[in-house]
Amino acid sequence: MQVLPGLRAIGVAALAGVALVSIQSPPPVAASTPADRVISIAQAHLGDPWRYGAEGPSAFDCSGLVIYSFEKAGYGSKVANGRYRSAYALYSWYRGRGLASRTGGQRGDLVVWGGGSHVGIYLGDGKAISTLTSGVRIHGVYAVTAPFTAFLHTHMSGATTVTFTSYRYTTEALRLRAGPSTSYSTYAILDRNTKLGIRSSKLDSADRRWYWVYSFDARRGGWVAGWYTRAV
Repeated sequence: MQVLPGLRAIGVAALAGVALVSIQSPPPVAASTPADRVISIAQAHLGDPWRYGAEGPSAFDCSGLVIYSFEKAGYGSKVANGRYRSAYALYSWYRGRGLASRTGGQRGDLVVWGGGSHVGIYLGDGKAISTLTSGVRIHGVYAVTAPFTAFLHTHMSGATTVTFTSYRYTTEALRLRAGPSTSYSTYAILDRNTKLGIRSSKLDSADRRWYWVYSFDARRGGWVAGWYTRAV
């Protein structure tokens, strides 16, 4: 996969100072959920060294460990099948789908620090596994000197991480957009009568209401023109 040198350099700088809290590796558990399978693979590489641009199986950088663990577990689609080979690119990919937030982290989600300079896998209970300059380690979410930015919700644990204020249906084929106006790019075309979970809304310059929604059919979030929807 292609390495992006500029973004890599940012990640190295962010990890130059790490307030690492030593956490004993938990005993192995049965991989009963997709999240468990991904985490089990990542934990099997505890102590492996950090190396710039490394993708495994014996050395990793931060995004290398994430992509390797998801692909090895059979869930490469959760990390764009390795197309985005940096922490910042993964963060942008999830954020564009409405799947990044500072709350609601679940086991198997990704964790991003420093605005996209570092990424790891969330273990739950405030802990993460990631490749630091000292190697693959388990550490607290707030143990890295780069500030916590967001959880990227993979929905791998079986737990619901998104809370909806209401639900609506599309009244015709409708574009799911990156923002609340027709000037934004289109993610998907939603069929008529597509069910949408509503998170928030916003008026555009013409006082038309747009909804930030999660489409259960498209399996992603985005903005839709509210006047082409109806209440449940």
